[in-house]
Amino acid sequence: MRVLIGFPPGGGVDIVGRIVLPRAAARLGQPFVIENRGGANGNLAMEALFQEPADGNTLFFGNVGNLAVTNALYPHLRFDTVRDLLPIAQVVEVPLVVAVHSRLPVRTLREFIDHAKARPGELNAGSGGSGGPSHLALELFNRRAGTEIIHVPYRGSAPALQDLATGRIQMMIDAYNVLRPLVEAGQVRLLAITAEQRRSILPDLATATEAGLPDFIVYGWQGLVTRTGTPPAIVEALERAVEAALQEPEVRQALAAQGADVRFRGTAAFTAFLRAERARWGAVIRDAGITLN
Repeated sequence: MRVLIGFPPGGGVDIVGRIVLPRAAARLGQPFVIENRGGANGNLAMEALFQEPADGNTLFFGNVGNLAVTNALYPHLRFDTVRDLLPIAQVVEVPLVVAVHSRLPVRTLREFIDHAKARPGELNAGSGGSGGPSHLALELFNRRAGTEIIHVPYRGSAPALQDLATGRIQMMIDAYNVLRPLVEAGQVRLLAITAEQRRSILPDLATATEAGLPDFIVYGWQGLVTRTGTPPAIVEALERAVEAALQEPEVRQALAAQGADVRFRGTAAFTAFLRAERARWGAVIRDAGITLN
């Protein structure tokens, strides 16, 4: 069985996938071959999925940007993620953190918002690509905070992190596991976490609400899907295997170390969740006037 991932190795989706999927495969007694096909917000990998038969032997492991946003960003796609994809299981939720370059003269989220408001269009925020969780969070941040921070998309998180480390860009909103090396090296400063409550991995980091930006709650999430038309028995077996893998202490510990919260939703619940997320983020994209070809 092949599992397609729409990002290069070493990114957040790839890390989580390589923690969970081998354990699910062990439950099935059949290995998964993970294949990374980066580019176009995961669309290249999803296109590859649709070139294969709907027999359950080719799967796609993606995130909110791939699964809930891509049709709003790319209006001319030949596939529709609600119509043509069959959700199997959601795996994790990942709260994001607001990070700025350490030389920026701010210590709190409120100071940063005031700093950005005084410099409309002058500050840049990087992401691993248009339409991903980091980009979506920035668009929502601009609307909640009343700022005009410019989005700079990169081909993956690694080059964005390089520019954040040098100060070429001033901000990123991304998962802590992505930003952690720069935090530990003293090159970036964390200002807030986008969850409802503080996290044990970062007990001293305030939530955005605590830091003065109400209603800025954003989670990245990841899950496994396949093609619509895949036999129900195969989908059910995969769903059970993922659920069982997520109960293993070693898997839960490994995910917690990445700052990810286990969040299992089976086929029915994941399908409803996807529809709600597509409506939520589609509205953000439309309000921001963003479209990609």
